[in-house]
Amino acid sequence: MRRSWIWGLLLCACRAAAPAKAPRASADFDPARLLAEAAALLRVPRTLGDPNRERGIAALRDRLEAMGATVHTQPFTGYDPDGGAPFALTNVYGVIRPKAPRQFVLATHFDIRPWAESDPDPRRHDQPIPGANDGTSGVAVLFALLPALRDSLDPGTGFTIALFDGEELGRPGHGGYCAGSMYFAEHVEEAPPSMARAEFGIVLDMVGDAELTIAREPNSSRHNPALVQRLWETAAALGERAFVDATYPHAITDDHVFLTRAGIPSVLLIDYDYDAWHTHADDLDRISGQSMATVARVVFETLTQ
Repeated sequence: MRRSWIWGLLLCACRAAAPAKAPRASADFDPARLLAEAAALLRVPRTLGDPNRERGIAALRDRLEAMGATVHTQPFTGYDPDGGAPFALTNVYGVIRPKAPRQFVLATHFDIRPWAESDPDPRRHDQPIPGANDGTSGVAVLFALLPALRDSLDPGTGFTIALFDGEELGRPGHGGYCAGSMYFAEHVEEAPPSMARAEFGIVLDMVGDAELTIAREPNSSRHNPALVQRLWETAAALGERAFVDATYPHAITDDHVFLTRAGIPSVLLIDYDYDAWHTHADDLDRISGQSMATVARVVFETLTQ
């Protein structure tokens, strides 16, 4: 079973993380509303190569603007590492209080994988996945966090919601993943100026698994150990058991790596043990509004305590 290593680590753990002071009442992150948000996003064309992607990107931009964000886009071209076919890609940034002296970044990828190389049916390997968890759950959580943080943080704190494109452009054995965050790291001057002043970042990826289990990610613990510790202390204080006292056995290359490379020390929250990963089973019935609400609560309380 893919989760067995986690429980082995838990059994031999010397001690749990020291609990933080019990936080005040959290913002209301309604699981049903989060699941409905994910369902609505699945109707927005975001699959790499979809001829209607521009309409999907416009919908994301409009949604951020409707929540009061100043929106910037960063268009660029990515390439299929297996054959070199070009893809028109666009990072989308929504900034709240861009002139505030303190800044941070919340990020996820919004693109959906056009290939399903892990699907048990080899005849479907060249067909796009639904992407309910991988490409949608993170966006749903950030859309819930934006207004809650906008209304709760002090006026001296601003933040950017970064929706990276092209994270799924990679191929096993060929590389090419995280095209959007990699492009950002190499062209920071094209992004909102407030991002260059960001003190830290939190990246969400695959946070909707109905059997949510999030362990510490090694790159994150190197990049920003204090933030990792605070997130897990907050989860413990909230009684959110999905944040387990364990560390993934291997470092994960995700968008947080390139945010850190750009000078924004960032951490990744991910449930890497997801059986439907890169298959056609990654659909709405495999994700949970409660799982997404768990992640939203932990991030919100960490940032507002």
